[in-house]
Amino acid sequence: MKLLIITQHYPPDLGASAFRLKALSNELIKRGHEVIVLTATPNRYSSFKVSEEEKGKEQIVRINVKSGNNSALAQILRQLNFYLKMKSRAKKICKSNKIDVAIVSSPPFFIGMSGISIKKMVKHLVVEIRDLWPDTIVELGKAKESNPVIKIMRYYEMKMYKAADKIVTVLPFMNERISSKGIPADKLVTFSNGLDSYLLEEISKWSDKKSEARKFLSIDDKEFVISYVGNVGLGQNLEVFVNAAKALKDMQFIIVGDGSDKERLLSISKGINNLHFVPPVPREHVPIYYAASDVLFIHLANAKLFSDSLPSKTFEYAVSNRPVIYGLDGLSAEIFDKSKSGIRVHRENTDEIIEAIKKIKGNYDFYYKNAVEGKDYVIKNYLREEIMKKYVDFLENLNERGK
Repeated sequence: MKLLIITQHYPPDLGASAFRLKALSNELIKRGHEVIVLTATPNRYSSFKVSEEEKGKEQIVRINVKSGNNSALAQILRQLNFYLKMKSRAKKICKSNKIDVAIVSSPPFFIGMSGISIKKMVKHLVVEIRDLWPDTIVELGKAKESNPVIKIMRYYEMKMYKAADKIVTVLPFMNERISSKGIPADKLVTFSNGLDSYLLEEISKWSDKKSEARKFLSIDDKEFVISYVGNVGLGQNLEVFVNAAKALKDMQFIIVGDGSDKERLLSISKGINNLHFVPPVPREHVPIYYAASDVLFIHLANAKLFSDSLPSKTFEYAVSNRPVIYGLDGLSAEIFDKSKSGIRVHRENTDEIIEAIKKIKGNYDFYYKNAVEGKDYVIKNYLREEIMKKYVDFLENLNERGK
């Protein structure tokens, strides 16, 4: 079968959606299917030019998206810009190709909307929901339901769900949320994120090379280092991490990544000399930051929507051989609980984070041993390749059923 995948992010760009959809494409191609990926130029590689790439049975069509600041408004405008360009290009692709299955991955919200425009041009439309918009905006307190923009988004949200032949989510609670809005439950299916085998190998290769990793990153061996690696957005609310750094001046704190909240965090962290911001790094360098750290930190804002969320970094952290301080609930917290990989804290509770850091530092060998022994749980249950095999089985069965 021939598939069209529409997504804003795709390698060499970074991020959970890029890694997930590349793994899906790899599995599809492995089974002999053809894949066209419609995506944007990588937003963290300014030298990358608009192009069309063909690698065997994968064709990548890229659309230029203007870069800019990371404010919420700027992101929305960039998403809208991409949507308008992509909508036109998607129709051209569908006219010149017989597309059996189109997979439209959201967020960004406008990307999901694009499925509506090609619904009648493809055999099957699958809308993939990785985050619930506009629910996230409302529950983070950034806008009210009465806001005209939210009302428009709600209208298109329902139109998108109704247009889809199937809706794929990354967590079961999303199915409950969407079905509560009147969408039939049998229209929804879940394929979670997971851990890539090659990344597991890289993490394992570096995990016992702390001194070597620190030399590579110019970090003193004598320092006690706490790191956060990932998206620096409103949903992560890393202000608590900044506050912990301010309180524990005898330790070093590192934030690796980018996102909509980074500029604000940089502003409020002025004068905190033991807090270091690092731009996004190539994925192959991420395990080096894990290895150079004594403790890893992961956290989500204290909004109801995030009670059952599962950050993609959960899997990497849990196999890093490093104790983890996790401000999470639901399935993600359960993974760390079962793997005994660290200490759980209440979300947005700086005092608990500070105490957890002190506790781990004071009994480091104990927490390190637990982290090393606990990683088998994730390896057994969350390898991405196995999840993608089930995803492709689902797509093949969908196509075989006909229109």
